[in-house]
This record gives sequence, C-alpha cells and structure tokens, in this order.
Amino acid sequence: MRSNVVPTLQELISFESDLHSDMGPVLGYVSGRLKDAGMRVRRVGKEDFPVIIATYGRGGMLFSGHLDTVPVGTGWSREQGEIDGPRLYGRGSTDMKGFGAAVIEAAEDLVKEKVPFSVCFTTDEEEQMEGVDAAVQESVVKNAKGVLVGEPTGLAPAYREKGLFRFRLTTKGRAAHASQPWLGDDAVLKMHYLIDRLLDLAEISTQKSTGMTLCVTTIQGGDKNNVVADHCTAEVDMRFPLPQTSLDVQDIVVNRLRGEAFQMQVEYTIEAFESDPRSEIGAELARFLGTEPTVVPYATEAPKFAAVNPNVFICGPGDPKLAHTIDEHVLIRELEEAYDMITHIARYVQG
Repeated sequence: MRSNVVPTLQELISFESDLHSDMGPVLGYVSGRLKDAGMRVRRVGKEDFPVIIATYGRGGMLFSGHLDTVPVGTGWSREQGEIDGPRLYGRGSTDMKGFGAAVIEAAEDLVKEKVPFSVCFTTDEEEQMEGVDAAVQESVVKNAKGVLVGEPTGLAPAYREKGLFRFRLTTKGRAAHASQPWLGDDAVLKMHYLIDRLLDLAEISTQKSTGMTLCVTTIQGGDKNNVVADHCTAEVDMRFPLPQTSLDVQDIVVNRLRGEAFQMQVEYTIEAFESDPRSEIGAELARFLGTEPTVVPYATEAPKFAAVNPNVFICGPGDPKLAHTIDEHVLIRELEEAYDMITHIARYVQG
C-alpha cells in the first residue's frame, strides 16, 4: 500500500548492507515480502552477492534496484530511519532503498490487480556490478516490455548516462638519500609528468555535465620523507558520453602518455548508455511525472540491461547529490510519488 512505503523503507534501512555486511537478513526480508505478495521469487548469480528475480505473470515492466549501500560512516546528526518533518533519514534512503520500498509496496497491489510485472534486486552495485551480468541472462529481463532502474533522479526520467573508465597508473623509480636525488630516480616526479599530460581533462571548469571528465582519486608513493621514491601509483576515474567507448578513452590516455615510462592497469569499465526519451514508455513517464527527460552523471546498471532490452530508463526518488553523504535522506512525498509511478507504468504497458 502507498501508505506503507515509509515503514517499509525504515525496515530496509535497519539492515546494514554494505559489501562488508551479511546480506542474508536483507535478502531474506525482501524475498519474504515479495513471496507474500504472491510473486515467484528466485535467486541467481554468485552465492556471496546473489540477485533476487521475482515475477508475476508474463511480460510487463521490470523494476530494478540494488539493496547494497556504501557504509553508514560516522558523523550523522540523525538516527537511521529517523523522520523529521517531510524527510526520512538513513543510509540508502536515497541510494536506493527508497525505490526498493516503493517497489515492495507496489508489488502487493499490482498482484491483487493481476497486472504482470517483474522485479530485480542486485546486491553488489556499489562496487562490483557483477550481479546484473547474471540477471541479464534471464529471459524475464529480455522479454520485459521495459526496464525501470530506480536510481535517484528526483523522479525525472533519465535516458542517458556516461560510461565509466577506471584505471591505475604505476611508475617505478630508484631509491636514494633525498639529499642526493641525482643518485636516485623519483617515481613521484614521473607520476607528476603523467598527470600533467592529462591535466586539461581534469580541469572541472572546462567540463560540462555532458562531456568527458577525469578525476585523480588516489595517489600513493614513496616510503619516507628523506628517501627518493622508488614507486608511485595513482587511481583515475574517467566518465565519457556516447558515441565514445571505453576503448576510445583508453586510446586517448595511452596516446597522451606516450613516451613516458609507466604501467597502466584498467580496473573497471562500463559503457555509456542512451535510450529514446520519445519512445512510448519514456514519453509516458515524462507525461505522468510532469518532468522533462534528463541525463545523469553517475554510472548505473542501466547499460547492462540495455544490452538485452532497448527500453531502459532510470528514474527514482531522491536527490542524487545526497547519495553516499552523511545525513542522507529522502522526501516522503517522493517515496509516495515513486509508488504512484511504479503502479501507473506497470498498468500502462499492460494495456
């Protein structure tokens, strides 16, 4: 029921579900709720981070989310699950247990109405994104009339996201006493030369929300303040729009660094994604929500769904700027509107 979305979200928030937590309790809770609603529930994928696939009837919409979160962290001024006025606080309230709660409550009513639909919940989206690889092998994903990924968008349907290219650079040097640096070979200085060649891509002031971005996220080098560094590593996160691919981005980096001594290890890639906002489902989402189609800067599981189903959109409750933050929260109004969106689009594609 629409009125139960808030207590259901509080239940979901009560389960710690970062990658270092036991996923068993939250998986058991969600599986039980969907079974009680009248859905057929299965688990697929890896044993440590399984995927819940729940179905009712044949075809219809697939609603997808993830149950894992980043760690709660410290410094909160609110209790987990606390309500203050129009807001509900807690880790995952925005990213993205709020959508999960709306799906669970909508499931009960859609089954009562005999509306066909399906649900997918992964448990490793925040880090590995391997669960969705198992999910897209399922016929229910391929045969769905559309896939709605409920990441936070402030309930504006998103049809485009950037790809992700994450890599590690390593430079090697030779240790020596810092008072005689000419006897050594400074690996940190070598890393400086590499980053300098990428610097224009990292200049935030020149980048647009739809363009390529680069962020040097970690640097580690040397062992002691009076020793020339013999090693240095840097991790780099790049985001890129279509029509670029991860191979195109890799070529850009390698060509810019040509002539320098380094090792490059690609750690993770996901391709950019775009669907048609003028498609029947995209247009109906925008009409029903009264919002314009938008784009998101972050990576989701949408591109992997889009590899097997062309009708994929991203839309969920919550301000994406609040994801992963201290005092993360979601507007109760948006939780209830997410319930309305889920039930409406499920009924719409059935007709």
